[in-house]
Amino acid sequence: MVKIKMYKICISLIQILFFFTISSIAQESIEHLMVKKMPGFELVETLSKKSDFSTFSFRIIENKKTTTIEKKGKYWKLHYENRNDKGKIGKKISKIDIMNNYRFAAKEMGGEVFYAERGKITFTLPLNGSGKLWGYVTALDGNYDLIIIEEEGFEKQLVFSADQMKRTLDSLGTISIYGINFDTAKDRLKPDAEKVLAEIVKLMLNYPKLKIEIQGHTDNVGSAQYNLGLSNKRANTVRDYLLLFGVENDRIVSNGYGLTKPITSNEAEEGRALNRRVELVKIN
Repeated sequence: MVKIKMYKICISLIQILFFFTISSIAQESIEHLMVKKMPGFELVETLSKKSDFSTFSFRIIENKKTTTIEKKGKYWKLHYENRNDKGKIGKKISKIDIMNNYRFAAKEMGGEVFYAERGKITFTLPLNGSGKLWGYVTALDGNYDLIIIEEEGFEKQLVFSADQMKRTLDSLGTISIYGINFDTAKDRLKPDAEKVLAEIVKLMLNYPKLKIEIQGHTDNVGSAQYNLGLSNKRANTVRDYLLLFGVENDRIVSNGYGLTKPITSNEAEEGRALNRRVELVKIN
């Protein structure tokens, strides 16, 4: 009788361990919780990945022309396949079917579609708060790639911590900084810029081997020559601030690029606000 009880206990423990192993595997899935795969498709994990921060250029149609817009944030690249009984990719579900599935799903979830042609689609979905999810599907018959960027709301991007800046610089080599505000048409800092600048000072003091280029960027309001001069003066102002707090001179260079390197369209004020920025670039 004792042996039977022990046997049952062992079986129960195996079942419990099996349950938690399966649960752990499910929790480790890199699939996105909001954007679901198409029915009948399975994730190919060896061709998929997820990272805390990356960039992607999404295809959009703007003014009846196809262009791209770069987005940054939490990143997924997921590859899905529909395979038949013989283990081969099935061709019954076409790339147009896949594209249309995501087109209709995005609209049902309150999103927008910015591009949809020949099996490719760019769409957005609202996230909690002021954030936005950007999705891009590129499909072939029976398989497709799904790219996702979770872009935080603009206000949330104003202040990065020193450690966040370091991780981004190590990963991408560059980071756009917002919240370093200047008086209109001048290179004089506003008081609210100090919080952001304090984190940059902390970044440079905490990581003494780090060298950076401070880049000034503007929108397209005003002439190219005027904006180039203004952006250069503002980049120099940030550099002088860091020097004032003990950052070594040979670890910093500063340059202005004016309106020559926009990261999005200048047509709307939201875009112009994103283009008016200070960018830190890691120097190797």
